[in-house]
Amino acid sequence: MSEQDFAQALELYRTNYVQYRTTGKAEYKIAYENAQRWIDLYLGQFTNQITNGRTFVNTFLQNYSTANPDLDLLQKRFAQVRQEGPRVQDEYTMIKKINDNVEQPDYSGYYVKGGVLAALIGAIVVFSVF
Repeated sequence: MSEQDFAQALELYRTNYVQYRTTGKAEYKIAYENAQRWIDLYLGQFTNQITNGRTFVNTFLQNYSTANPDLDLLQKRFAQVRQEGPRVQDEYTMIKKINDNVEQPDYSGYYVKGGVLAALIGAIVVFSVF
């Protein structure tokens, strides 16, 4: 059973149901009921496949977490990160905005004063030698 078969069954159901409701002929009723049974069967099998897959995955995870306790610890840490992550991100964003809005001090005046002071000390040393 493929998706195309399912789509065709839905179309058969719709067409025959409309014909039955319009004409009241029994053959259309039989046809749409047969299409409905096929659709129900397909959906039942699909549901079983999903349930079996879900059971397999859950069993695998239980067996793996029992055999590998690191996975269980990792799952717990991930749950903690998933829970606390948005709060930490909000704090980071708030702190970043605060820091982006704070003006950085201008140190260029200190460099000029330091240069003048170095020149004066250099001049004093040179003149004190003579």
